[in-house]
Amino acid sequence: MSISRSQDFLRGSAEHQSRLLTATGVGVFALACAAVVGTATLYPRLTAPQGVEVGVEVPYVGPGVATGTKVVLHGQTVGRVSELDRTAADTVRLQLVLDEHQIDGLTDQFEIDYRPENYFGTSAVNILATPTGEKLESGLELKRTPRGDYTMSTMIEQGSSAIDGTLTSDMIKSLDKTVHYLDGVTPWIDTGVLVADRVARTQYALPTDLLSRFNDILGAAPEFSDQAIRSLMNIYDSPSYNRSPDGSIGVDDSVFDESDAGLALAGNKLFGQAGALLASHGEELTPLIQSVTAASDLFPHLSSGGLNPDAAREIVRRLDSAFVNGPDGKRLRLRIVLDDFPSLAAPLGLGPFTPTGGAR
Repeated sequence: MSISRSQDFLRGSAEHQSRLLTATGVGVFALACAAVVGTATLYPRLTAPQGVEVGVEVPYVGPGVATGTKVVLHGQTVGRVSELDRTAADTVRLQLVLDEHQIDGLTDQFEIDYRPENYFGTSAVNILATPTGEKLESGLELKRTPRGDYTMSTMIEQGSSAIDGTLTSDMIKSLDKTVHYLDGVTPWIDTGVLVADRVARTQYALPTDLLSRFNDILGAAPEFSDQAIRSLMNIYDSPSYNRSPDGSIGVDDSVFDESDAGLALAGNKLFGQAGALLASHGEELTPLIQSVTAASDLFPHLSSGGLNPDAAREIVRRLDSAFVNGPDGKRLRLRIVLDDFPSLAAPLGLGPFTPTGGAR
């Protein structure tokens, strides 16, 4: 005996409603099963990395290499490390996903090493292409021994080990002395740079002019060198100082002994006695020297036609007349004379004239 149920949202007899509910339930169940099967089948394919997947088994990885690390070929990023697992044979398996559009020509015989990807030291897996081998395809499982570990961490560690073994106390002392010596040379270097800068700022001649002048100097150089060589030869072939009594080349000891005796006599008797005389009359000579110095400082270059009393008075007069009284105080009266410079007077149309006064 079947029990009929009446549904308010379905029309028809109870038997018709029952059949409709059963069909709907079967349809929903079938759709759910299809969704589960489709998800289990298609989801891994949809979420799988796009590119060529290659498994590489290596004995070790460089510091910083992990899941997501970039794979580099010829300095260009061509993929990444999708998985990093340790195998039962105490090795490491790298799952590489490579962009098939950027690995054209790469074969299954490639080598790898570890090195920084950029200047910040980020580690990357570097692929070294080889001309032999077959085309690289997804699903390959390869075994490789890295050619080297050139990551930043390894380089710093090795550098620290090298420094720890070589930078001894004696080496530090030597470096310290070298630095102090270089500090002493620093003023010379600064002077050279300053001189070169001044020459560069003041040198306005063209290179052709400089080379022509240098060529003139080189033109006189052979004759100068010839005369210099002849002078040295004459000194070398001197009969007084480079000839023995028998005429052969050698030192004439008698001449040098005589010269030495003359120098000793001049040094001890002449200059020595003069020094002793000056030292014994220091109290008398000091006031005299000071008086002469004071007198000579008063009129410098008096005997050489330089400054004289008339010129000194003229300078004082000009300094006094440089300041004039004005309604708001003293003013400086300044005159710039350009007619003494032909390079300025000619373009300005100025000729020799005597200004009559006024502020300039």
